[in-house]
Amino acid sequence: MPTYNIVDEGADNTGETAIDPVLERLVGSDTTILFPPGTYRLTELVVESGTTDLELIAPDGARLVPGRSGDNVRWIDVYSQGFVLDGFELDMRDVPVPPFVRMNDTAGDWELRPLVTRGKVREATDTNVGTNDSGDARTYFRLSAAAGTRGLLQDCYFHEGACEPTEASNRRAILVESGNGDLVFNRCWFELWAENTVYAKKPEGALRIFNCYFRNTQNGMRLGGNTAVRNCVSIKDGSHPIQAWSGGSLQRGVNVEATDPANSSRGIDSYNGTLTVADSDFYHRYPSSSCGGAITAPVPCERINVQDVRVSYDSTKNLDAIYTYESSTNLSYLQLEDVSVRNDHDSEYAVWIGQEPDRWGTVSGTLGGSGPQTNSSFVSSRMTTDGDPPAPDTTPPNPMPVGDVPMEPSQLLRIDNAGNDSAATYDIEAGNYVLPAGNDGATITMKWGPNGEPLRPPNSQRATGTIPAGDVYAFYVTGGIVSADVTEPATLTVDGEPYAPPAALLTNAITADQPNAEFWNQVESVAPQDRVVVAKPLSNRGGQPTHVRLRNVADGDFEYQLEEWAYLDGRHVTETFHSLAVEPTEQVLQLDSGAPYRVTASRTDANHTFESVSLGDFFGTRTPVVLAQSQTYRGADPIVTRVRNVSSDSFDVRLQEEEAKGWHASETVGYVALEQATGALDGRPFEVRRTDATIGHEWTRIPFEQQYDLPRFVAGMQTFNGTDTAELRYRNLTGDGVDVRVEEE
Repeated sequence: MPTYNIVDEGADNTGETAIDPVLERLVGSDTTILFPPGTYRLTELVVESGTTDLELIAPDGARLVPGRSGDNVRWIDVYSQGFVLDGFELDMRDVPVPPFVRMNDTAGDWELRPLVTRGKVREATDTNVGTNDSGDARTYFRLSAAAGTRGLLQDCYFHEGACEPTEASNRRAILVESGNGDLVFNRCWFELWAENTVYAKKPEGALRIFNCYFRNTQNGMRLGGNTAVRNCVSIKDGSHPIQAWSGGSLQRGVNVEATDPANSSRGIDSYNGTLTVADSDFYHRYPSSSCGGAITAPVPCERINVQDVRVSYDSTKNLDAIYTYESSTNLSYLQLEDVSVRNDHDSEYAVWIGQEPDRWGTVSGTLGGSGPQTNSSFVSSRMTTDGDPPAPDTTPPNPMPVGDVPMEPSQLLRIDNAGNDSAATYDIEAGNYVLPAGNDGATITMKWGPNGEPLRPPNSQRATGTIPAGDVYAFYVTGGIVSADVTEPATLTVDGEPYAPPAALLTNAITADQPNAEFWNQVESVAPQDRVVVAKPLSNRGGQPTHVRLRNVADGDFEYQLEEWAYLDGRHVTETFHSLAVEPTEQVLQLDSGAPYRVTASRTDANHTFESVSLGDFFGTRTPVVLAQSQTYRGADPIVTRVRNVSSDSFDVRLQEEEAKGWHASETVGYVALEQATGALDGRPFEVRRTDATIGHEWTRIPFEQQYDLPRFVAGMQTFNGTDTAELRYRNLTGDGVDVRVEEE
């Protein structure tokens, strides 16, 4: 499978010259095209039928700018199978009439993830205003999929909308006009759209809208049967743009319109099947005739299932909060289970049943507020009326910040239980978020919470549950994987590689020079989650006194420099040091011998005076080895970190500048306290101990108690017997020992 870097292939990443000629040359089956950060001008990309598995990926974010403007002008037009567009900003700020993106009804197994629209997606509003002709509506994304295939829209932001609330537009965000394939929209954000935001009432194929957020936008979801809306939020609390062709302004949450006759050859079936709205929240409170109901069915589909839904409603529009109307279609089934509605409309109802279903499902919940409750005796006999319904949870379900890079760095964790006959359980904990994904055909679970419920950030740091036999689940993890467990027979991979839990004591060997006093080196992914880092002592190739200085220690990454003292020029030859990264918590690990092993790490603030740090009774009566080092760079004067009075329950720590200086600003100091022991941990030999003899300015050989193939050596002075500024240096590191000495400033 060929992989190309589009810049290496000659594409301009400044946005000045269109990349079309380069892209046309590279596009082909089983091909990945990587876009480094930059701006790329694209006039038109057409991916013809017969092309398979083409991926356009911006791993660190990149910007696409349309090369032309105009009504009904295509920009990205896909007819192929297996297309992926991932990691781009779609920049519309300087485009008068943006072109459209289309996944055709012959396309399949496509994925658009994650994408951010930058700027308003405007339509020409000087014409086609007030025509009362819906044919004047225009669409930004046109999405369909061929029968037997799927389409995924995930982590996509349509948050800036079509125009300002004071303006008019004929542009809708998404049109799913027809299609036989299955579509999933997962964690998408919609705001300030003037046309129907998601217009998807016709498709015969299944449509699933999960974890999405709609705010102050025209008809949020205009849907038919065979559709599910789960864990979504709809908010109407302010003005939104006007629909230009009609002059209308109407916000509904979910609007059911089964108006189109079934035609399987064209992928149309708006009536047959069930529309499910579950685990969702609607806050529609705006004193305007534009503010409509939360779940409305003017033309019901065959079955409507509403479960675990919370609504808060107040408006001057003549619409009920939840309703069904008599129409040309027959409502065969209606369920309103655990439905809560606070209705403060002066004249319209919390629940209005205009068309009774042929069969009722469970009806339960609470109605309240100052407005009318329900016109249905069947509903009133099963729901609490004039009660105190819980408020909607309007926490946005968007896990990633909107900005230059569409998605913060993340890992894709995949649980594969395909081909197995039994279910498996999983438990994943993230540094920031863990969120279900549909990448590569994975099933998006809606029950990843601790009690089998969906979650929304910031409450989605852990995912637990059961994966059925034959299924594949995927999760985006941000902030690093703290832990990940899955029971057999399922397997676990991270970014395509088998998952191996990070070592509790994670080491790294680093070799670099120092070109000048201002330069900082970057170390990435030393650990997959937040850890304290200690990186010392330094080798002794250069004769000038120097040591390692750290800053920006976060999420396993850190920056470092070989810091000479202020009276030197700051330039230093190549040296080597080793780092130790430990999660900031108390841990009782198990050695390969079965014996317990204690280690703790944390952070404290320190300056040029000694402060005491408590270790509690974690180590009992045993005195640990304490390694400490500043994690920040608040004061620019060079420093080392010193400890003294190390005992079983505490130690003292301070920062030390060169003797001519003295005072230093407060820095965050990370420390690791390790039980003294010799053994093996996860198959790796190690030893932690204090030297029997004191070490001075002369080189002293420290023999190891075990033999090591590729030793990594981390050490720090445990005493402060001399007041001169000093740090350790090492040389001759071999499998059986190392030379060390104390180097004064």
